[in-house]
Amino acid sequence: MSYLDAMTAEALLEENVRYDRGGNPVEVVIPYADFIDFIESYGLDLSDTEKSNIREARTDIKSKHFENFVSAEEAKRQLGI
Repeated sequence: MSYLDAMTAEALLEENVRYDRGGNPVEVVIPYADFIDFIESYGLDLSDTEKSNIREARTDIKSKHFENFVSAEEAKRQLGI
């Protein structure tokens, strides 16, 4: 295990926080790949339409309305996989 793998998230943030002259945190410097991963993981890159579609799909699942869904096999067939 490398040094970075052994560090906690709190320790990584502490190492990369930049402070102003008053000692207040101003910014966190993280690798670009980690930033992109964060944006994608939390759906911050999705359009309003995509977010609406996801909410609608969740509602359909909770209501057991599965007519708008396809099986994994059908999705693969449609995608040519």
